[in-house]
Amino acid sequence: MTGISPRFAVLMLSAMIVLTACSDAVWDPPVPGSIIAERASPDGSRLARVRAAEVHGTYILGVHDARTGIILAERTVAAPVGYHPHIASLTWSNDGRTVTVDIDHDFGDYSSVFDLHVEHKHE
Repeated sequence: MTGISPRFAVLMLSAMIVLTACSDAVWDPPVPGSIIAERASPDGSRLARVRAAEVHGTYILGVHDARTGIILAERTVAAPVGYHPHIASLTWSNDGRTVTVDIDHDFGDYSSVFDLHVEHKHE
């Protein structure tokens, strides 16, 4: 018997379909600087924001003083570029010193999680 087996042909065709679908699954990133998530701390004194950065899939997680807007802490975070636009959610620790961003990049199956700790304000 010469040629390829039917099983191999089906596997190759399936792989081609998946690869074609993946290459067409590109989504446009948010405009750099745009806010994709925002949440106030439990006491309302701080505001956490996730802003789009220049590179697709990269964001700036920042904590600002809610009254003055002064940046208290920032860090750059990144998530894999998946099949759909990222969905970011923010949660605060009860004491308002740590904010966590969860960036869903695979329909809820996988996400990238990052924390940002803010030192206590000395007033």
